[in-house]
Amino acid sequence: MRRILVTIVSHDRPGIIHQVSRALADLGCAVFEVSQTTLMGEFAGLFSGGLPAEKNLAGFGDDLGRALAGSGLAHWVAEAQTGPGAPPPGEAEPYVLTLRGLDQGGIIPEFSGSLAGFEVNIDNLRTVALGSDGAGGGHQVLMFFELSVPRSVNQRGFRQALSLMAEELGLEMSLQHRNIFEAIHRL
Repeated sequence: MRRILVTIVSHDRPGIIHQVSRALADLGCAVFEVSQTTLMGEFAGLFSGGLPAEKNLAGFGDDLGRALAGSGLAHWVAEAQTGPGAPPPGEAEPYVLTLRGLDQGGIIPEFSGSLAGFEVNIDNLRTVALGSDGAGGGHQVLMFFELSVPRSVNQRGFRQALSLMAEELGLEMSLQHRNIFEAIHRL
């Protein structure tokens, strides 16, 4: 079975996950994982799946296009890449980095650059605008970075670098192992 990724982009509406997963199943693709989000009324979804080895990838993409015709769903199909990338499972620990403060254009590039410098992979990133601070000074933002931190990273140096950056940008920061984060935030 060949591992594939299917990307779907569209204006958001109910039923997209059903429509895409039904089309994939009808075309013989087993769906393994789905990650989707909506932002400003737009939908973006990634479907990882398995395609029988005898299926032609380009032909499968064409078949999927016909199955989704008229739906307004743009799609891309690619073979899943293997090789260097995010740390393999077991060689990294899951962490959650939370930032809160005044929205500034450089927060994401600054933190993502520092994370890359430590070979830390960003698995998921969510930012939420919290509105005006009421003092006419701008808008507040809350950011959640789900991270894969290699076990080989110097934890003290890593935390210090992130804390210093947060302090310089005037942000509140928390870095927790995901298990601790989830235990604290469990409903």
